[in-house]
Amino acid sequence: MTGSAVFWAGDEDFATRGSLRGTQRCDVAIVGAGLTGLSTALELLELAPQRRVVVIEADHVAAGASGRGTGLLGTRIGPPLRVARRRFGDEVARAAYLWSVGAVGHVLDIVDRYGISCDLVPGSQLIAADDEKGAQAQRHEADAARALGLVISYVDRGSLPALAAAAGYVSGLRYAPAATLDPAALTRELARIGERRGLTIFERSPVRGIKRGSPAVVITDRGQIAADRVVVAINAFGAISGAPSGVLGLKVQAGVTEKLPPEVLAAVEALGAEPLIGHREASPYFRLTADGRIVVGGGAVRRGTHGSVAPAPATLRAAVRRLSPALAEVEMESTWSGPIGLTRDGLPVVGQHPDDPRLYHAGGCNGHGLAVSVHNGALLARWLAFGQPKQPSPALPWIRPKAPWLPRGRLVDSLLDRYLAHITAASGRSGPSEPPDRIAVPQSRTTDGGRP
Repeated sequence: MTGSAVFWAGDEDFATRGSLRGTQRCDVAIVGAGLTGLSTALELLELAPQRRVVVIEADHVAAGASGRGTGLLGTRIGPPLRVARRRFGDEVARAAYLWSVGAVGHVLDIVDRYGISCDLVPGSQLIAADDEKGAQAQRHEADAARALGLVISYVDRGSLPALAAAAGYVSGLRYAPAATLDPAALTRELARIGERRGLTIFERSPVRGIKRGSPAVVITDRGQIAADRVVVAINAFGAISGAPSGVLGLKVQAGVTEKLPPEVLAAVEALGAEPLIGHREASPYFRLTADGRIVVGGGAVRRGTHGSVAPAPATLRAAVRRLSPALAEVEMESTWSGPIGLTRDGLPVVGQHPDDPRLYHAGGCNGHGLAVSVHNGALLARWLAFGQPKQPSPALPWIRPKAPWLPRGRLVDSLLDRYLAHITAASGRSGPSEPPDRIAVPQSRTTDGGRP
């Protein structure tokens, strides 16, 4: 499978599995065939192979963010360390970051353990600032990491990689361990491995509600399944009747270039082991695939989750071309949009229903889902196999019954749309600066940047 297979494949028909029909029974029913749901299922079958585990998917395996992600596997969870120290204290801030380091290691271990072919390239990530204000914030973040005994390197202008410096970035933070991979391939392989171990997956079976009780009953259009335990792992796709939410779904866009010729590839080959990520909320970011294409994120951010059409593909092309003069003639091969799930406090939510311990849920990865979702799946599997675990000390703040309440309504949605338009426009003005000897590439007048 080539690196280009990472990219949104929603127009391809991966649905080889039947839909849920009639009434069935199982031990654990999992709603959502993405990375969280399938990781939960596979880990549970490893821990308790006698369990009857069923996954129910509204579309097909990897139809959501797990099949449209851009393959950046990295550390970080929740707010920046300098904010986390104020909010939670040093002990929790340190434990949370180290948990995210463990999450990256967990994904690397799964790929190695099962021999999964997903174009994995280990390396690091460089979060780059494009002005002095951003550089100052990065210095403060590096100071916070140092105070917590964590290894996050501040990179000044003189030490930046040549590509980042030439593009106009002024500083960076280097995070490791990290990797790039094809998340769609990883997700589909988790499904196949699970099926070989007895997992049943129903596709094209949107869940309409969960009737609480003993057993709980998961209801779809053409059937229902009774289960002793139910896991809701739908992340950005909102609430299901009978399960808590608190997760807001947004659509972001990304794209992939055509395969680069050798002379162009040589100019950007450093992106293979170390992707370049703008530091702003919706800045462009870039990585190189195993088959020599650039993945670029950035563009319009929209409220909602459904649909796969990129709203501003011209912005993605402009961001690539501004990265390096060598990319001036490079075209986009495809573009797409995909959903991410946000919570009000920037933290995921993993836990049991506040009123029904038979119902579990996980979501709200806030754009860091590749490592977080897989690791949360393992946590849920241990919970299901062995009972509620004792909270680690210090307690991790995202293991909780529900995420903070999100206000909704026309006024709130209107304000959110205005905010998203603002950060979209701001990202279009940021990112790689135009080298002084180049003519600026015109920006789209309708939308600008954005990244997960």
